Amino acid sequence: MKKLILFLSIALVFTTFTQCKKYPDGPAISFRGKAERVANTWKVTKYMEDNVDKTSDFNNVYTSYILTTTKSGDYTISYKFMGTLAYNEAGSWKFDSSKKNLILTQSSPNNGTVTTWQILKLYEKEMWVRDIDNNGKVIEAHLIPQ
Repeated sequence: MKKLILFLSIALVFTTFTQCKKYPDGPAISFRGKAERVANTWKVTKYMEDNVDKTSDFNNVYTSYILTTTKSGDYTISYKFMGTLAYNEAGSWKFDSSKKNLILTQSSPNNGTVTTWQILKLYEKEMWVRDIDNNGKVIEAHLIPQ
């Protein structure tokens, strides 16, 4: 009887933790809050369009791409377009009500422009996001701290 109770307890804990997984690629549980995990200075390690790896193309077009997010909800994006023209964007970020999406709202250069990224993976040292652009292209970016 004790073995059955122990087995059922372990099964209940395992089931609970696997059902708590908010993002498709994890984690099931974290001791750091979601905003703490988003807050970082990120660089792109993998970039895909419609499941085709376009990382090399991305790095050639968006040289030195950096996304910086703060726990308080601010963000900046900077890069050099084609290695020459500097681009800087700033704004605020927040989670949607389900906390499955990041909503980026620009304050400059295009005040009010909103972009929504679906969170696929959110660890302290790794974040994967997905977006569908205006042409229906599925964009996926894998980011790590700079």
